[in-house]
Amino acid sequence: MTGGGYAAEPASDSYDVVIVGGAIMGSATAWFLARNPDFDGSVLVVERDPGYGSSSTAHTNSCMRQQFSTELNIHISQFAADFVKNLRSYMGDDRVPELHIRNYGYMYLADNAGFADILCANQAVQRAAGAQTELLAPEEIAARYPFYNLEDIVLGSINLKDEGYWDGGTVFDWLRRSARDHGVEYIDGEVVAMAQAGGRITSVTLASGAVVTCGTLVNASGPRAARTARASAADGVYTGEFTTMAMCGFIRAMGEGDGCLDRLWTKCYEESKGSI
Repeated sequence: MTGGGYAAEPASDSYDVVIVGGAIMGSATAWFLARNPDFDGSVLVVERDPGYGSSSTAHTNSCMRQQFSTELNIHISQFAADFVKNLRSYMGDDRVPELHIRNYGYMYLADNAGFADILCANQAVQRAAGAQTELLAPEEIAARYPFYNLEDIVLGSINLKDEGYWDGGTVFDWLRRSARDHGVEYIDGEVVAMAQAGGRITSVTLASGAVVTCGTLVNASGPRAARTARASAADGVYTGEFTTMAMCGFIRAMGEGDGCLDRLWTKCYEESKGSI
């Protein structure tokens, strides 16, 4: 055994699903697969940092919100809130603690009429989906939150139901524990190359040299996802090249915080004529 009590090598050379990255996203994928009555396959999770000290999961402030511009995203967040608040029931384990969401809410502030119109349009979508988003005039914001500088603010938007901080560390720990209890295998290793056939990943090569075939590969390696994906490029070996992007004002002003990087990537891709 190595770090985290994980084996250094897989027990088999073939799995139905291989998940690269075993923090909260990878463990959630593994758990939902393992608990799905329509899935009876084998799952391997490959985690290069079994102590999770450098994972995004260990560094996130674990906040959720319902202030999105699309109904689907709102409902996903509402399910996440229900999952956190009823984690014991979902896990089916009385050892799981009862969790709550600290509903501080997100305050979006518009400093121009265009952004205010976006907040109004988004609020209509959010309310229709069951969120409790409020639109606040500057004087209302000042009365509730006197610490804001509202000199150039024309409108605010906030939701105080199922929007705020939650205990991501505990949720992650139980997703991982329960996944392993239900037969998911975790190993301490790193995927360094992948083989393709017919537009699909058919196998991965670990740093140890072991080759594992798979029916499906899930890339849940967080900020390293691009590096992981490039392991399947050209000769199957990651080149060390990657693209770094940063969120910026004109993207955030479009009113959809979590879509910032998607928009920025699309813009960069279009400007590069697809060469990225």
